[in-house]
Amino acid sequence: MWEFDPEKSARYYEELSYEELRFDKFRLDEEYEEQPRLYDKWSKWWGRALLLRKRAEDDLERIKGQVDLHIRKDPRKHGLTPDDKGKVMESAIKAAVLIDEEVLAAQDEFYRAYALAKALESSVKSFEQRKELLRGEGDLWVNKYYSDISIRKKATIEETKEEIERDLQEHKRRDIS
Repeated sequence: MWEFDPEKSARYYEELSYEELRFDKFRLDEEYEEQPRLYDKWSKWWGRALLLRKRAEDDLERIKGQVDLHIRKDPRKHGLTPDDKGKVMESAIKAAVLIDEEVLAAQDEFYRAYALAKALESSVKSFEQRKELLRGEGDLWVNKYYSDISIRKKATIEETKEEIERDLQEHKRRDIS
């Protein structure tokens, strides 16, 4: 069984789920057995990704708070000039926080974790659809959809006319009786 690796990209998991979502309609018994295991695996991975996203979000907020505090303590160190009363405009502080390298790095990590969680959420929903597709394929088998493999030949115009003529004669006989 594949292990969840939070360092792998959302794209990696999208490609992996694409492969695992496929099923062979001629091995439905095995596919039915595999479906709950696959769903379980992907839903657990999604749960871990949600936790990573929450931690990344918390880290981002914590880093923003720390940077904000540092800027307020020493605005000149961050390129801001206080007014005569020693105050710095709130909008200038917010802008300085947003362009801080540490904040930008934490933001990138949050967006990466967000994308990963979204990709895994999408995969889990796809595995729910896979279950329904398997169920539908099973119904087709039960109703013998795949059992008739006869190939009908193309009728000639003459054969079609003869068949229509026979049908008309049959209807006329029924109407008379």
